[in-house]
Amino acid sequence: MAFGDIGKRKKSPFEKLTMLVVIIMVLVTVGAIFMTAVSALI
Repeated sequence: MAFGDIGKRKKSPFEKLTMLVVIIMVLVTVGAIFMTAVSALI
């Protein structure tokens, strides 16, 4: 159960690393789209 396990289970280092990578990828993607929009406006 990936999203259904509601409990006080401690996250493994692998889960934390995966979340960190996903967040970084999202930020990079949003940043790239934003920079493209800004450069198009200038």
